[in-house]
Amino acid sequence: RYALNNRRLDVRSPEALADELKRASNGDAEAVVELHADALATHQSVINVLEAARLAGLPRLRFSAQTQKKN
Repeated sequence: RYALNNRRLDVRSPEALADELKRASNGDAEAVVELHADALATHQSVINVLEAARLAGLPRLRFSAQTQKKN
């Protein structure tokens, strides 16, 4: 599952995701793609986001990770 600006997307391919990224960035090549993936995200879904950012001409990426809460 992918979301963009807190809006769930119904996309399956990097090309479709790239189109969404292009629209969201309004042609700003300096826009930053933030990738938030939890432990359940597949490796392929992360690769799809990287490919979509490349196709959209958005080379600036930021990754975030969740850590487990200590009890």
